[in-house]
Amino acid sequence: MLLVTAVDGPSTAEVGSVARYTATAFNQPSPSESDLARINWEVRCDGVSVARAMHAGPRFDFSITPEYAGRPLLVMPFANSPTERVSVSTRVAGARQQVDRPAEVTLRIDGQRYFAQVNGGAEFFVGSDVSYQQRRGLMNTTPGTNVFAPQNYREQFGFWADVITPTAICESQGSFHCLNTYDRAAFTFGFYQEAAHEPDENFVLLLRRFLLLPDAAFYFPDLTLAGGHVAQKTPDGTVQLEDRSSSEALMNYLNPDADKVGEQEAEVAAKFVHWAENSADNRATQVVFTIEQQRQKFADYARRYDLDGAEDSVCIVVADIRHQGRAKSSVIEQALAAADPLNALLEIGASSYPERINTLRTEIERMTEDGIFGHHSYSLANQDFVLD
Repeated sequence: MLLVTAVDGPSTAEVGSVARYTATAFNQPSPSESDLARINWEVRCDGVSVARAMHAGPRFDFSITPEYAGRPLLVMPFANSPTERVSVSTRVAGARQQVDRPAEVTLRIDGQRYFAQVNGGAEFFVGSDVSYQQRRGLMNTTPGTNVFAPQNYREQFGFWADVITPTAICESQGSFHCLNTYDRAAFTFGFYQEAAHEPDENFVLLLRRFLLLPDAAFYFPDLTLAGGHVAQKTPDGTVQLEDRSSSEALMNYLNPDADKVGEQEAEVAAKFVHWAENSADNRATQVVFTIEQQRQKFADYARRYDLDGAEDSVCIVVADIRHQGRAKSSVIEQALAAADPLNALLEIGASSYPERINTLRTEIERMTEDGIFGHHSYSLANQDFVLD
């Protein structure tokens, strides 16, 4: 296996520039072009993974956008997993955005419906107070002005913009501000519905990226990053809210009251809804994060379920089952062994989640009829979908 042993890149960079990084030495004297093409890259900012480019080759160009101003970048080429032993550190010039007046939320409750204003601006819907088992929380499944549409992202992400679409429609109708605080996850947010209860996964990783955005200090001046983890500024010092083993403290920050909708929960929810509706950077971060995460997960699924060469729709349904968690691996494997694996997979959870399964089936059929699905299969070697 080809391994990168040295990498070159700039020590400083300016916002608005494109920094180029080059793998310059390897564990083999004359690597083939095909081996070089399989080199991956990861970029971390303040310890947070902000970009991962799979099979990008020996040269990697990274756009220096405003959220990186005044921050350090660590750029690492890799075959299996990135390591700081082979990396370039780049300091981005500039200062972080200062906030004169942080977001102040004013709440209004109308029956079970919560509305809010931020700094006296236009009122907006936050969510409805709903119950679920022994819990209560907010739910907002009403799409706003901005919704995910794959055609807006195909130029940047190609077929992956379509791959994530059926699950996005099932989860949120594409709503970037979709919200759920009523179940055991405590806080689930965004068009792909990332949940906060799994440490070092999903919403925890997404929030780390959100906190790098220039307007993060406007919405959450009390949150920061410490060693690549979400932390809270308190009168007694900075307190880390999550790590690799637990996100419980972060869940308590986001939603401290499991049996009612408390003020902290409602204010946090209002800030996230407002942020998603009013910030193109927030929405772009959601999409970039989702596609990067799903690319990694599809590779894992391909290994776990032998999906190398499987048709696109089959892979998409497997990923949707795993994303919702509606079946064990043994059930997925049994469906994949059926004469018609796609329909067998689409039957999983049909009795318990009829609306979701119907939406998933309808979206896949629509996109197949439109000629989007049905022409790609998954390649584990490329960790990507390829044309048949």
